[in-house]
Amino acid sequence: MAAGDDALYRVAETMLLGDVASADDIRYRHEVLSDCLAHPEAVDELRRIAANAVERERHNYFGLFTRATPDKVLYRSLDVLDMFLDAFVELRAACDRWRGSFSSAGFEAFFSCIAADLDDAYLSSVREHLAGLRFAKGELISVRLGAGAHGTDHVLRRPDRTGWRRLRGRDGAIDLDVDDPTAAEALTVLAGRGIRTAADAVAQAAEHVAVYFQTIADELGFYRAVMNLLAALDERGAPWCFPEPSARGLTCRCLYHPTLALETRESLVGNDIDTADATVTMITGANHGGKTTLLRSIGTAQLMLRCGMPVPAREYRGPVHPQVLTHFGGEEPDGGDTAGRLEEELGRMSAIADVIHPGALLLCNESLASTNEREGAALARRIVETMRDCGITVVYVTHMYELARGLAEADDPRHAFLRAERLPTGDRTFRVLPGRPLPTSHGEDLFQRIFGVATGP
Repeated sequence: MAAGDDALYRVAETMLLGDVASADDIRYRHEVLSDCLAHPEAVDELRRIAANAVERERHNYFGLFTRATPDKVLYRSLDVLDMFLDAFVELRAACDRWRGSFSSAGFEAFFSCIAADLDDAYLSSVREHLAGLRFAKGELISVRLGAGAHGTDHVLRRPDRTGWRRLRGRDGAIDLDVDDPTAAEALTVLAGRGIRTAADAVAQAAEHVAVYFQTIADELGFYRAVMNLLAALDERGAPWCFPEPSARGLTCRCLYHPTLALETRESLVGNDIDTADATVTMITGANHGGKTTLLRSIGTAQLMLRCGMPVPAREYRGPVHPQVLTHFGGEEPDGGDTAGRLEEELGRMSAIADVIHPGALLLCNESLASTNEREGAALARRIVETMRDCGITVVYVTHMYELARGLAEADDPRHAFLRAERLPTGDRTFRVLPGRPLPTSHGEDLFQRIFGVATGP
């Protein structure tokens, strides 16, 4: 998605792992993405304008060694706003040029906002205000006399149009020797007190405009990152679709893992799933038959669905889960301490239970298989049934026949069963089909393949 661009990587990571979008927001983003796919050159131009403005603003700053006095803050902020004003002009021209080509509600709202808020009269007014804040004829500041003859209540005033009023004493004008360091510093402090409020306001305005351009760059960057991914999948010949958010369970055709599609040149194997009425899906079957890959495919597709991306499948309809949590069986610890492995797995499952909420998706891969099958199956079944009754969707890959058989014999319509396909020859197709659990995972096939020795009598 990033295609080597650090900014795109940051945006893609933030969106994929960020907060879940509503079903309406997902459909809204699909419409925007359709416009982006139809006009990629427009997306790149608008993003370039915004990104360049942000980058130029970052280079216009005070070094740590610079004393940020009010006048320096003011003039630095004015320089930034002048630069942003040029970017606004360029942005409006690009929006005017591309507006008629887009149809989504998102782009139409964006173009309308730019046209209404950045018209010629507004931009001219901004230029006039920025020029006036440079105080070409000096600052006019009113000051009250406070205790001890010290100045107080410094207020920056708009200069009168007939020229500056001159401060006069009884014997004429008061002259300050600007070559005198003490006098120069006193004058700088006086001016700083007068313009501090204006400097703060202008600096805040510059910051807000910078955030605005950063938002444009990030939002368009997300769509550019998605377009990069889709282009890579198209080059691989891998299908993708706009998913349909649904209140029912998962229904899809040719679901696959996008990372495998991009990193390997082997034939792409997708899976069809229909668990529309199920909240617990048990995946069993032959070793090395594609079970874990399917589990990862389901989780990845859910992350992509949640942020408004297309998903790696020909068709996809399913719920939008507010959370996606995973529990994968731990690696063998040093010394093969089975009790330690089980404790570690239970600790992670407890941590999940502390944060999981109704509606979440829990993906388990060989969880609690570190102890004997009877104990592991009993623990796992209690957890699965509790999660199910709390409104949590569970997809569980397991070799524990006792666990899968027990749930199958419950004859509960909320349970669905998939099984990795194994041909009579022992070959794996890496397809996972509807099927009740079998008491074997056909481990002898792997033994014979690796060692070339037949098993059994």
